[in-house]
Amino acid sequence: MLRSELRLSVPLFVAQAAVSNHTGLIARTGLAMPAVPFGSPAWQLPALVSYLHRLRQDEQDPSPELWRTHTERQTGPVPRPHIRYQTDGLHDPDAVCVLDIQLGPRDEETGWPAADLAVIEQEEGSCPFGRVTRRHGAEAIAAYAAEELSAERAALMDRARRHQDAALVRLAGLAQRAAEWADKVGAAAHADAAHVQADRARARITR
Repeated sequence: MLRSELRLSVPLFVAQAAVSNHTGLIARTGLAMPAVPFGSPAWQLPALVSYLHRLRQDEQDPSPELWRTHTERQTGPVPRPHIRYQTDGLHDPDAVCVLDIQLGPRDEETGWPAADLAVIEQEEGSCPFGRVTRRHGAEAIAAYAAEELSAERAALMDRARRHQDAALVRLAGLAQRAAEWADKVGAAAHADAAHVQADRARARITR
């Protein structure tokens, strides 16, 4: 069914999100794209990080519509998933990389939305999935994105040296800039959490 719906016969990258509101009601939505060449955690995690950062700045709770609109919007040279995806990526043999995202309302003290991430990766043609990476919270997700981007930059520079390819050097530079930006978002989330802890400590002392 999936191949006929998407008209694809290639490995897929899938970003699927379950968004809960203050009442606990959960809505699910998913997007897909070909996994090659940009369907990897390094290139797709920045979209999630920027979404969490945007919610913090705009003081908004997450919603399936906001997440889908943000993710579908093409804002740079790296394509994002844009094909509506109705299947569960965890049970789809075509999905070689799945970002399984759980989003919840913003924390009233820190301002950051609740976020849990599982990244499931498998080798093409193999089953079950070969690697699962989990991160909890905006700070940890941003740090993970920076880590993946830094590793991608190193790999690209190695290939650029071997093949004398200027395009790979430019792509490595993009990965480096994205890693630095993800680091800044993680630092902002850390600072917000530290301020809350400090305020709580002061409140205990003054009681």
